[in-house]
Amino acid sequence: MRDNFGLGISIAILVALCVLASWVGEFWTGVLARCVTWMFLAISFTIAYSFANVPSVAQATVFGAGAFTAIWIAPLVHGDIVLLLVASIFAGAIISLILAFLVLRMSHSGAAIGTIIVAIAFSMLGNAAVGLTGGTDGLPLPTLSFHFFGLPLAAGPNFGMLLLGTGFLSALLLGFWYVSGTGRWRTVRAIQQNALRAQMLGYNAAAYRIMVYTISGAVAGLGGGLYALVSRHVAIDSISLAMSLKSILWAAVGGITSIYGGPIGVLLIQLTSEILLRWTVRVDLIIGVFLIVVALWLPQGAMGLKQRYFKMKR
Repeated sequence: MRDNFGLGISIAILVALCVLASWVGEFWTGVLARCVTWMFLAISFTIAYSFANVPSVAQATVFGAGAFTAIWIAPLVHGDIVLLLVASIFAGAIISLILAFLVLRMSHSGAAIGTIIVAIAFSMLGNAAVGLTGGTDGLPLPTLSFHFFGLPLAAGPNFGMLLLGTGFLSALLLGFWYVSGTGRWRTVRAIQQNALRAQMLGYNAAAYRIMVYTISGAVAGLGGGLYALVSRHVAIDSISLAMSLKSILWAAVGGITSIYGGPIGVLLIQLTSEILLRWTVRVDLIIGVFLIVVALWLPQGAMGLKQRYFKMKR
């Protein structure tokens, strides 16, 4: 069933970010642009967890792969942003496809442990492969004249990149909204709820789960490519286990069962952190308390407020 409310809230938030960025200054525009790229990461975890039924703790690894791919391929495509992002999407999808054949053979808890091992292993490999990743220093985005369908577009934490990110994210959310009303998506939901029953009805549950998990990787890869363009530098931190855990927190705060919850979670946590940093260094403690409150009194995240509201109206 299509979630008109969730789509409307998400699009309204993205429009508000663009309007806000026009008068908050360069620093906050950069913060908002990075937040938009992280929204793709949060959404990718929601897709993997809630629709492929895989508790993937390696989504940041896929996100980082998309980011590093953008760095590597930028000179080869002469700054063509379209080709650069296509390569990032492809990289994320391929890695997730390979992971899918491994984790879907495991139990639910086994998949979580397996993806944790993958996240740690890739982080260690990234630190060791200095020639490819720059090691602990990371890699800068090559200085090029970037263009989007022939139009010049400067890379960096600027308004143009914010518009680009929100444009892609809006298209993704609209696409999901459309697909969620189709029969194919109802099959995906049926498999997520009871894969064995769906398989007995003749559906290839494994193929559907692989497809959905691969799509989650493509979304993370796209976010990684945009992150490289916004930050103009990619460090190993972007593929770390800590970054994957952040994506889980963002999704949980926004509403882990809704694809529209991730963007809300990113804004709530990241903007709160940035604002609190002006007054205290104990940001992690405050955010931790906030997360405990959410877990206890709002287990379905911010999107769960919608259900409470409609129940009260009844």
